[in-house]
Amino acid sequence: MPFVAGLLLLVQIGCVIHAVKTGREQFWVYIIAFLPGIGCAAYFFTQILPELNQSQTVNKAGSGLLKAVDPQRELKKRKLELERADTIDNRRKLAAECVEAGMPDEGIELLSGCLKGGYENDPHVLLELATACFAAEQFERTRTTLELLIEKNPTFKSHDGHLLYARSLEKTGATEQALQEYSALANSFPGEEARVRYGLLLKSIGRNNEAQQWFNESIARARRAPGYYRKKEKEWLSIARENKTH
Repeated sequence: MPFVAGLLLLVQIGCVIHAVKTGREQFWVYIIAFLPGIGCAAYFFTQILPELNQSQTVNKAGSGLLKAVDPQRELKKRKLELERADTIDNRRKLAAECVEAGMPDEGIELLSGCLKGGYENDPHVLLELATACFAAEQFERTRTTLELLIEKNPTFKSHDGHLLYARSLEKTGATEQALQEYSALANSFPGEEARVRYGLLLKSIGRNNEAQQWFNESIARARRAPGYYRKKEKEWLSIARENKTH
């Protein structure tokens, strides 16, 4: 495979030259040098293509590659930004990274500190706080945080927030209320998660015939949907099929 090795070496050299000439952070040179394959790919997707104004999909793919190379990079970046300027926006960004990195308690602390002044009842901060609480398995606090959000912001709408509320009700044993919320979401949620979760809860309390209707509904919707939708909803469609009575 000398041709492939030579081509990779040329790409590697080109990436190093580009990184040096454009003043990129020094760590890029080491990543490209010691991880030639994934390092060059990460550099190309995250540093070169964004400059060419490529699509959001490409940027997301690049971010994924970068996280694979340095999982803590974005977290460290957000911490540095907060040290430089302790703003609500920087707190929220760091909190999101903390939750994604499996540190929801840190995210809760950061977001709780945002609930003051003009942000005291901000629906976006409250939703982010509820999400962090759920990740930390603080289900009762998740529920009360979302109820505060609803009380203070009656016109605020969020499919994800509504689903999180239904899940928090289920986790805190408020089964009938959870069923009502899942029922309201079943035909409006953009995806199969709400329908499948509704079916799973119905099945868990012995209402299997109703549960099967929702599993079948998800599977039927997928058949009528384009391929990209089936791919996006693969996880929930798989769960629906596993729980479907044959």
